[in-house]
Amino acid sequence: MNTLEIDTFIVRLEQFTRQGVSLPNAELLAERLVLRDRDEDDRQLCLECQHLQGDVGRWRCSNAHAARMAVGIANAPLPVGMTQQLQRCPGFRADQSSAGGTI
Repeated sequence: MNTLEIDTFIVRLEQFTRQGVSLPNAELLAERLVLRDRDEDDRQLCLECQHLQGDVGRWRCSNAHAARMAVGIANAPLPVGMTQQLQRCPGFRADQSSAGGTI
């Protein structure tokens, strides 16, 4: 990793652990995003979105309608796997406190 990638990795690592992701999983996700950025992949994680609310096991999308999410129960929690999977979401909006788009 170059200096910018390392700095961005650290910011993401701190963000993900603040959101309740375990340190080992946060490291894996931050590393995956370094590779995503290098490949100029346009997919995002829910963890990078300002519409994600709550923490592990209780995350919710406050923009579920625009994101075209069909959740059976209003305000149902998002599956952890979904929040940590790279995807294209029409409701995505970069979290201003994240490192998304820095690289």
